[in-house]
Amino acid sequence: MVFPLVQPVLKINFFVTMWDVPDPNEGLLGQIGGTALSVVMNLAVPFLTGGFREVEGLNVETELETYHPGGDNASEHHFFKAAKYPKIVFKRGVTFNSDNWDWHHQVITGKHKTRKSGTVILMDRKAFFDVPGVSLPGEHFPVAAWTFHNALPVKVAGPVLNAAEGEGSGAIAVESLELQPEKTERLSLSLIPGVA
Repeated sequence: MVFPLVQPVLKINFFVTMWDVPDPNEGLLGQIGGTALSVVMNLAVPFLTGGFREVEGLNVETELETYHPGGDNASEHHFFKAAKYPKIVFKRGVTFNSDNWDWHHQVITGKHKTRKSGTVILMDRKAFFDVPGVSLPGEHFPVAAWTFHNALPVKVAGPVLNAAEGEGSGAIAVESLELQPEKTERLSLSLIPGVA
């Protein structure tokens, strides 16, 4: 598939979804059912409670090993040692939805150590169709996507509360969730749902 040359898109229109990674101790039917229910719920939640307003940490770093060959003091050789995946930080406005806090609590108390995988999809601002006053999935063309695998929550943080701050975007109460994934990668456009 050949794509025409396009201008870079703005970083303001993106969609995040996460799902529970199946527990290997469950039966196959339980794994499939649990994952499917998790995906459906996580697709619906942003429309009920609002999505994330900021995502950072969609990176991968390469750790190299340096080798100095004997007798050659003018150069050094580098070899791949390991890939490192930094934490991903999600931020959103505070609502009645406490799913991030609940997940973190379940993991630290040992009640339910579910890992999550997910996808962040960056959308073009041009819409395929427009329903006034309503934002629907699939109305914008996906431009890029990143996926993360088997993440555990590292930190949840509540908002900084300040009665002296007035109105506007600076007055919005924002909470954050930090995840440590086992792997993060950018998907090919052909792998983005709805594009292939």
